[in-house]
Amino acid sequence: MIKFMLKILFIILSISHTNLAFASDSNTNSPNQIAINVIEGALLSLKTLKDKNSASTYNIEALVLNKLMPNVNMDYATKLMLGEYWNKLNDKQKIHFKDYVTRSIVNDYVGLLKSYKDINNLNISVEPGGKTRDNKASVKLHISLNNRNEQYFITLKMIKINQWLIYDAVFPGLSMLEYYKKNFNSIIKRKGLDGLIATISNN
Repeated sequence: MIKFMLKILFIILSISHTNLAFASDSNTNSPNQIAINVIEGALLSLKTLKDKNSASTYNIEALVLNKLMPNVNMDYATKLMLGEYWNKLNDKQKIHFKDYVTRSIVNDYVGLLKSYKDINNLNISVEPGGKTRDNKASVKLHISLNNRNEQYFITLKMIKINQWLIYDAVFPGLSMLEYYKKNFNSIIKRKGLDGLIATISNN
């Protein structure tokens, strides 16, 4: 169950990574509208690939790399994942750590989207309860994908530095950021920070 929920999170996070042109088309820079636009844009891009029978591993990976990552603040996310240990890494280790997390997300996303079959009657709406304060926001979304009434609820946590970017995706009961943080802390407790670095280097 945890594995399934995590995979859904990976889908939503990578989905939240589409072209920011969608946000400009809506004439608003609000985090709510940006969240809707990036998710809708990625899902429609995936649908286009599948409709054209072009959803190869290479093309889906290109979709992830070209549309997902520009909308995710990996620097901020990875820093939160390591918490107090982040400043104990040197610059090279920080880059390697971020690359590892990014690669893990991309790999899971590609595998999931290859098996994803049906996207039609797409409907995305903002649920009550989201918050925006200063340069941080949380946006709760309801996503309906197809005629089988498959529905998902996701909260996207965003931060604005130069623009609004996503740093965490929370499926009911599971935060991607917290999932990684707990795993990394578990390794650090058992093997120390050097052990975590060694584990990452071997993957």
